[in-house]
Amino acid sequence: MDTILIKGKRARDKSSASSPRDESNFRSYIELYRKLLLLNEENNLATTLTNIQELLSFSEKIFSSSAVAEAFLYFCLHGAATAWVLQNDLNTPEASVYRALKRLRSLGIVVPAVKVSRRRNSKGGPRPTVWALESSSTDEVASALRLHYQMLSPKFRIAEEVAQTILDEYITKRNVSEVTYREIVIQVKELKMPFSAPDIAQLAADYLNDKGIKVWR
Repeated sequence: MDTILIKGKRARDKSSASSPRDESNFRSYIELYRKLLLLNEENNLATTLTNIQELLSFSEKIFSSSAVAEAFLYFCLHGAATAWVLQNDLNTPEASVYRALKRLRSLGIVVPAVKVSRRRNSKGGPRPTVWALESSSTDEVASALRLHYQMLSPKFRIAEEVAQTILDEYITKRNVSEVTYREIVIQVKELKMPFSAPDIAQLAADYLNDKGIKVWR
């Protein structure tokens, strides 16, 4: 990883005299980052987190902004997202997310892929946009759209909190990559929420599976 980052730094220094809008340079970065992130599928969680932190640190040096760097890395990992998804997945304030998207769009890194359909009984206003890398697949755009709708659901938001607690307090601290469904149910019941515990537990289990965590039944 260090060797790759050093090479990336040399490439950045070499191209520093060119315009920041040189899209070909960013296409190279995107291709490199996506390949590096895909390699992490075979790594354990600790190695993955270390590699992502190194990429994030390097990205901050490129963009001079942690919010833009995080958004850039998110797009390299997932291909597409809405502002609402970025707010929730990155735990970033709305204003920072929109500034990051404006910067990434001005650099030609992301483009509008599709408008989100207006929800029934919505109060109006502009329709959200799914933003995507030009190289993103239709599946990645569809996944971002699906995640956007899920994150509007109160049940999903609670399940996400449960799953994140398990990731922070159990998975990361113990350096493991699996959890039992029973442990998820216990975590859900401790919240004493007004929703069905099995529904929340299943959503949390699905969320953890999407993050690469094995859930044993």
